[in-house]
This record gives sequence, C-alpha cells and structure tokens, in this order.
Amino acid sequence: MVKSLKISVKTKFSSKRKYAQQKATRRYEIQNARNIPFTKIKELTRASTDALEEAYRTQIETEAKSREKVCHLLPIKVKGKGVVNRSTQRHPSNVHNETGDTSNEMNFETNDKETEIELDSLSLAEIILKRKHDIQEKQLLIGSHCAAILENPDARIDNIAVLLDCLRETNKDGSNNFLSIRKIAMISLVEIFRDIVPEYRVGIVDKVQQKLKKDTVARVNYENKLLAFYKQYLQQLETVIKTYHRNKRQSKNVSADTLQLLDTSVNCLCDLVLAHPYFNYTQNIVQVLVPILNDVKPNLRKIVHACFSTLFKTDTRLDLTHHVVRHINLLISKKERNIFPETISCLKYLQINQINLHDDTLLELKKHKLEKQKSRVINMSRKERKRKKKLSELEKDIFETKAEESKQVVRRKLTDISKLTFMIFFKILKCYPDSRVLSVTLEGLSKFAHTISIDFFSDLIELLNTLLENAGLGYREQLHCIQTVFVILTGRGEVLNVDPARFYSHFYKNLLYVNAGRNHQDMETILNTLNIILFKRRCNVTYQRNVSYIKRLATLCLQVLPNGCLGLLALIRSSFKMNQQLDILIDTDASESYGSGMFDPFTDEPQIAHTKCTSLYETTCLARHYHQMVRKVTITLLKGADTVLTGGGMLTPSEFYTNYDCSKMVFNPEITSPFIIKNFKQARSQLGLALIEKQLLTNRCKINFSSQHYAAQAGDNLQFDYFEDYVNDAQL
Repeated sequence: MVKSLKISVKTKFSSKRKYAQQKATRRYEIQNARNIPFTKIKELTRASTDALEEAYRTQIETEAKSREKVCHLLPIKVKGKGVVNRSTQRHPSNVHNETGDTSNEMNFETNDKETEIELDSLSLAEIILKRKHDIQEKQLLIGSHCAAILENPDARIDNIAVLLDCLRETNKDGSNNFLSIRKIAMISLVEIFRDIVPEYRVGIVDKVQQKLKKDTVARVNYENKLLAFYKQYLQQLETVIKTYHRNKRQSKNVSADTLQLLDTSVNCLCDLVLAHPYFNYTQNIVQVLVPILNDVKPNLRKIVHACFSTLFKTDTRLDLTHHVVRHINLLISKKERNIFPETISCLKYLQINQINLHDDTLLELKKHKLEKQKSRVINMSRKERKRKKKLSELEKDIFETKAEESKQVVRRKLTDISKLTFMIFFKILKCYPDSRVLSVTLEGLSKFAHTISIDFFSDLIELLNTLLENAGLGYREQLHCIQTVFVILTGRGEVLNVDPARFYSHFYKNLLYVNAGRNHQDMETILNTLNIILFKRRCNVTYQRNVSYIKRLATLCLQVLPNGCLGLLALIRSSFKMNQQLDILIDTDASESYGSGMFDPFTDEPQIAHTKCTSLYETTCLARHYHQMVRKVTITLLKGADTVLTGGGMLTPSEFYTNYDCSKMVFNPEITSPFIIKNFKQARSQLGLALIEKQLLTNRCKINFSSQHYAAQAGDNLQFDYFEDYVNDAQL
C-alpha cells in the first residue's frame, strides 16, 4: 500500500505533464481530460488541422467547379462573436470566360481591386477617409473642367455635360452622389454661365433651309449647345424646388440635405436673373421664383425679395419688371389674404415714380414744331448749300426727338406697370383690409400716391379715412395712411375740396407712440410727413395747430435716438425761422403774458390744446444730452443762430437722420467716457467755493449795495457781511 501511494504521488507531482483545456463541466470529464498525455494531444491537433485543410481545399475546388467567384477577405474579430470569416461576391463581368482570354484576366484583376473594399466591411474611420478622398477627386474634376471651359468656351463647351452629371442624386455607377459635390457643381455652373452667356437673346436658326458660312455655322452650333446645357441646368434646379413643394403639400418631412440644396438652388436662380435678365428662359425663372415670395421659410423669402428689389432698380427695358409684377398680381389673386409682406414690400422699389405726364405733352409739341420747320425749309427757294445746312440742323433736332420717343416707350411701359401696381394696392385695401400686408401696402401707396390719376383722389381719401376710423389700424398703419393723404393733397390734389383736419388730429395723436425701442425706424415716415405738413402745406396750417405740433415734437425728442432727435430739432428750428410768432414757446415772459387758458398735453386735438400757455422746457434736458451734436443743435436753436458746426451748413432733417444713425451701435461722434473724480467730497467743496468766489467777484457792487441796505434796515447791529467773511476764512 505504501508502494502504491508513492507511485501516485510520483505521477501527480514529479512529472510536469501538459493536459488539455478543461472545457468539460462534469467532474469525470475533467478527470479524463487530465489523464490524456501531451503527445496524444499533439496527434489529435495535427489530425484536426489536416481535416480542416482538406475541407477548405474541397470547398475551393467546389467553388471553382461551380464557377462561383468568391473573394475571401481577412477575418475580423467581433465582440461577442469572436473571429468571423468574411467573403464577398465578385462582379460577374470580371469572371474568366471559357477561352481564358488574357485581357479579361487583366480586367478581373483591376476590378477586383476596386470591389475588394466595400462600405459594409470597412470601419468608420476608413469610410470617412474614403469619402474625403472621393470628394477631393470630384472637386478636382469640377475645377479642371471649369478652368478648361473658361479658357476656351467655343471648343470645350461639351465639358458642361460632365458638370451636369455631378448635379444628379446618383452617379453613373449607381452610387449616391455627395451633397457637397452637388452644391459645388451648382455654384460652379452659375459662375460659368455668368461669364459665357451673352447679353442678347439667342434665336433658333434653321441650318437646313438657310445657307450659312462656316464661321456662322460654328457659332450657331455653339449657341445651340449652350442653350441646351443652360436649359438642362435650369431643369435640375427647378426639380429641387418642385420636390420641396411637393413634399410640403403632402405634409412630408423635408430632410436637411434637401433644404440645403433648396437654398443653393434659389440663390443660383436669383444670380442668373440679375446677371442676364434679357437672356432666354429668364421669364421661366421668374415664374419659379415668384411663388417663393410667399413661402413659409423666411430665408427663402428674403433671398427672392432682395433679388426682385435689385431687379426693379436696375431693369432698363422694363419687360421683365412687368412680367414679375403681373405674376405677383396672379399670386395675390390666388392666395387672397394668405400672403406674406415680402410679396408687397418689393414693389416699393419700382421706378414708376419717374412718370411725368406733362413732359410727354411738351415732347409732342416740340416734335410737331420741328416737323413744320423742316417742311418750311424744304419749300424755300434758296441756294442748295444753305438749304442743306438748315436741313442738317433740323435733322439733328429731329433725331433728338426720336431719342425722346424711345423714352416715351419707357414711360408707356411704366404706365402699364403702375396700373398693375395700383390694382394690387387697391385690391388689398378694399378686399383684405385686415390682412398682414396692409402696412406695407399703405407704405407703397404713400410713395407712389403722386402718380395716381386725379380722378381717383377723392375716392382714395374717403377709403383711407374709413380705414382710420373703422378698421382698428395700428399706429404704423395710421402713419402710412396719413402720409398718403398729405402726399395726395400736396400736389395735384390741392384742387380737391377736402378738409384734412381729421388727418391732422390722427397724426398729432400718433406722434408719441414712436420711441427708441423696436419702432424707431418709423421716424423716417414721421419726418417725411412733417416736412409736408409744416413746410409744403404751411399756408393751410393754422397758428394754434402749428404751435401744438412744435410742442409735441419737442416732447418726442426726449424718447427717440440721437439721429431722430436731430431731425426733429432741425424741423423745429426751420419752423422758428419761417414763423416768428412761434418764439412765444422759448420766451417764458411772453407765454405768461399772452397765453390764455391752461396747456393740455393729453388732448388729441391740436387746435384746442392751448399750447401758447406753455414753453419748450424740454430744451433744458436736451442742452445736457449725452450726444454732442444734440447739445450743439439745441443751444443753436435757443440762441437763434443760422448755422451749426457740422463741417458745413445746417443739415436737413433727412440728412441728420441718415448721417447720425446709430443703429449699428456706433455713435457719430463718439461718446467720451465720463471723468472719474477720486476724492468727490473735496472736489465738490472746492467747486462750490470757486463758484461762490466767482459770483462775489462779478457782483461785488451788488453785494455791497445789499449789505448797506440790510445794515440800514437793521441799525447798528449789522456792520459787515458775515457770509463774505466766512468765505474768506474758508479760503485761508
């Protein structure tokens, strides 16, 4: 028994055996695994490896026989799954044919390298790197083609087709196109078309029926290709916009990529309209852009609004302007009251304020007069030399009148545009007075009111008065209504028998609603209306109403920004110079002597406010204003000086408002920082002593006289001025 125990201990501890891995969970399985020697484990491992290699070889031969081309990739280690073998299917076009052609073998090797790496089998870092590499290649391709086109457009016009392919959602190989590549291609094509598109309209030439020269044929081919590519580009941009509108109508969610493409497309269309307004398909672009004026996205509305505003200012032929206004009218007829203010506000930049019917009559008279002189010179029996000389002079004058006739064509177009514009304005005023575009409509109407026919003045004034009294308008809408009425009554409307007293009251009531907060931009409207009331119609304004307006303007100066305050002070100063009776407001003795009643600042009627009983006490605050120029103008107003130190003469109210605008948080001139006094109590005592000393020195005679007078009254008790002695002791 001892011998057996020794043998067991020897076998357990003395020999360093290597046992197999304990994969079993039961006790007897673990014991059996430990009893297997290491040599036997090696034999089993070698046998299993040979079996695996044989199975792999068999699988490869089976795949080769079945013509199934599989590309075996390197294995990867996946968390939770261990080592995973990977393989991918090769492209069928790269499979060897039965003839074993060597060219197909070369194609198989190259395409095998391209398809070896797929997005599904790449890591995130590799996908980002591959995407960056593809974008750089596409950018290089776009840049090289653009440079080639701009270098020689006639010979390399076909390169535009490559750029148009970059606009599509998918590439030719079926892969998705990158968003950045599509946007770069859009912007690049806009720059190319801006440079190579001609200023004239390209026509279609039939090369079959007409015999053309070789150079002409080459030019016609170039223009036809350019027009075809231009049309394809516009169709691509229009497709992006139509997709957005279709998704919006169907209440589908619009992706962020679609919105970015939409912004880029709208910008590109606007650039093309402004760059070449007379080229082909421009009217089609306008038809796409006009509905965007009423889009729910503010950034799109601002882009199109800026485009049309610039177009209205720069369009010389006015055909495209007429086309835009006509489609805006159709849009309003379709949407009725559901329109945004940008649809109407762009009409403020039209050129219809240049219409002057009196000039047209003078041109007609001048033309008839020159024609009569020409016929008279021809019928005269004089020498040929003198006759030719006079004829040449008359021909020159007639040529000038022909140039004026071209201006008459422009006036005729402007007249048609003005009819459409006023049709839009009147439609909104009569049919949709409660819409959100009423304010901009009244603003545009006030700007072009002088061009309306006099036959409509009475009806328009009654309509505006009805809006003021019954429509419940805000103060801004009321300001534009009042401005429109006074613009009408200032020009040709003076012959109308209309009493504007009610409009004076409305304007007087709404003046104090403007402040330095969100509505300070309405000061420009107030300054223009005051210029009409106080100066252009000063003969029709009573003295009581004029005094009340001056007082109300001085009160308004305390609650507006410096540029608005300067404009109001300029108006007050000009009123004082024109009417000397207004000096009663700065002469307190006169106001106390001649004023009757008591001033009522809360009344809405300027005629009965009793403003003569008060004074412009607001000027004492304005004389200590933080703005340097306000202080100067206020002091000049009180002194009655003719000029102000502004580098020149006295500026107009509009010039004051524009030159000293501080909306960008920059003062003109700069506001200096206040002086910091370290020892305030000591400085205050020194300042008080200095002021007392100055007063005593300047008024010594008066002080001596008052001291003697008090001493005479008090008897012998008061022999000297104790206060003066106290000051002298304090100085010592």
